Amino acid sequence: MKRVATAIALAILVSSQVVAQEPATIVVEDLPCSLAGTWLFRTGHDPAWASPFRERRYWQSIEVPGPWERQGFASYNGHAWYRLSFFLPSRFAGETLGLDLGTVGDIDEVFLNGRPVGATGSPPPEFEKATLARRFYLIPKDAPRFGEHNELSVHVYNKTRFGGFLGPAPRLDRWDHVLLTQVLRDIATWVLAAVLGTLALLQLIVFSSQRHDLEHLTFALFLLAIALYYLTYATWGPVRLVGHSTNFRLNVACLLAAVALFLPPIYALARQGLPIAVMGSQSLLALGVAFTVVWRDESDLYFWVYVAELVAVLFAVVALRAIALHLWSGAWGRALFGTSLAFLLLVTLDILVDSGLVPRIAVFFGEMYSPLAIIPLAAVLSVALVSRWAEHRWGEPTDLATGLSTFERFTATLGREMDRSRRSFAPLTVALLRITGDAPITTDDTIGSLAAKVLRRSLRQVDLVARRGDDTFAILLADTDERAAMATLDRLRRAIAETLGASHHPTTVAGVAQYRPSRHTAPAELLAEAEGALYAAMNEGGNATATAP
Repeated sequence: MKRVATAIALAILVSSQVVAQEPATIVVEDLPCSLAGTWLFRTGHDPAWASPFRERRYWQSIEVPGPWERQGFASYNGHAWYRLSFFLPSRFAGETLGLDLGTVGDIDEVFLNGRPVGATGSPPPEFEKATLARRFYLIPKDAPRFGEHNELSVHVYNKTRFGGFLGPAPRLDRWDHVLLTQVLRDIATWVLAAVLGTLALLQLIVFSSQRHDLEHLTFALFLLAIALYYLTYATWGPVRLVGHSTNFRLNVACLLAAVALFLPPIYALARQGLPIAVMGSQSLLALGVAFTVVWRDESDLYFWVYVAELVAVLFAVVALRAIALHLWSGAWGRALFGTSLAFLLLVTLDILVDSGLVPRIAVFFGEMYSPLAIIPLAAVLSVALVSRWAEHRWGEPTDLATGLSTFERFTATLGREMDRSRRSFAPLTVALLRITGDAPITTDDTIGSLAAKVLRRSLRQVDLVARRGDDTFAILLADTDERAAMATLDRLRRAIAETLGASHHPTTVAGVAQYRPSRHTAPAELLAEAEGALYAAMNEGGNATATAP
């Protein structure tokens, strides 16, 4: 009898402790109602656990939101269940309710009073990782019990890193308010991506007119990569086209690419070469991008997430140092330093949140802080790059009579285009065009000025024309072979005749030489061949065009 009494006493003591540890039932006083706080938690999986008001003997208390790895389950990956009881007053009987559960790692199934509410992702054997998705669920009309206690059950499966409710705090609200949050969150994300895409388009336009300045292309690719990275978090984004798992791969690849492309534009503004350590880090990040494409298990990609986060902080510090040393006294130096510092701080905060060290809260309907700083940084850096481009294009010395590029600048640009053509195998042609009228052209002659206007109007932005002597113009035709150059010169000859024909009766002769890496090692050699072709055309007499042998 004494043993029986002792056993009964111990059972009562244990049961009283379990009841004491059970979370208090939430009373929904008003909507929205936060569901953050203490929930019941249990590892493992049994579909019967979705049934409401089951026994609670083997359940433990856990705080929501917050990954379970930070709450005593550091090494656990697999299935787990959450349960929460709340009392829903009868005055809400006419409401259509919804749930905003924040983000969950990795997949979830939600039940209210045993009725399915929604699910995101897919557990094994057809695992589909959905950690990036924000969970918005419409509660079926017949699921809630108004004027009674309700129980919310959430089945979570996590394969790697952090599992459970990752934040922001889950809430119960009217469905139209939950839907509005979802829509505004997507609108904010798409507006952010549209602004970044517009700035990228501006840089591509600038690059198309002066392609030896690769920082414009690099910065445009950075903007596109970071814009696509943010879009992978949108409910109505790439995930709708490629699914959750591929969307996660795209997220990691864009993060790696954006980090790799961040520093080159800043160093180009500072007129400094990239340090070897930076180029080595870029190569590592490029390897990570390839890894995300070919590696079978997307859960292993978190290694590259850690690499990208570490390198992002280091690159931001290096960028601040470069700006402080080389750009501080410039026109945009202080603004660039301030926006870069803000971006560094918010990126660091995002990393701390992503690591579970800082709680995740809603920020303008999203979950990240860095978008608040990326627009100012992108705008300032875009303006600085465009200002430098304009200075190079119009701020350098020009021919006083025609406003064209000087021949020295033309030769320097030709050298850069020859290097680009050697790397890309794109064709490149140089032409020397001689225009004569009833009277010789002098440096202050109106014929030269009128001819220069015709040439500027008739050529593309990527082409370059310069004054070479009193009556001769040098023309650089990018991505143009010899045959296409002949057609361009015929068009120029007709345009000059239409403009100057009535008063000056011009005669135009031209010599054309196409760049061949095996024959031309310097701009002077290519120009010499074009000059030889020009003399050959002059010997033919009249309007003629000759090509180099």
